[in-house]
Amino acid sequence: MSGRLHLGIEDADDLAVVAACVQDAVVRAADMRYLKAARRFALVLNRFRWEAADAVPSRVRCGLHFDRVIRASSRGIDGGAVEQVLELLTIDAPPCDVGHRIDLVFAGDAVVRLEVEAIEGGFRDLGAPWVTRQIPRHEV
Repeated sequence: MSGRLHLGIEDADDLAVVAACVQDAVVRAADMRYLKAARRFALVLNRFRWEAADAVPSRVRCGLHFDRVIRASSRGIDGGAVEQVLELLTIDAPPCDVGHRIDLVFAGDAVVRLEVEAIEGGFRDLGAPWVTRQIPRHEV
């Protein structure tokens, strides 16, 4: 698969697909932002192209956003360290009592938690991929 991905997020099933696409993406803390007035949380990541991993390993810049965000909080992320680089492990939508919750789970026990009215958002590759020699590996 060589084309750019562009996916909408309308429910937990869509979120699971996007989570698989962005697994092992890296993001600078400065490239994540909660836009309170717009009720949107947005980030720009460098994602590993798992869908093309059998060909030439590559990464691509992508944008990811969540809408209808009521509140955003984080743990393990230094808000003052804009150059801090985080590795995204997964995105989860665990059940909660009221509304919905989306957790962006990073290596090193860092988490961004979004309280949302509904699971909504989008994901889009932003440019051309580039070759990488660093392939994410996971011990089982």
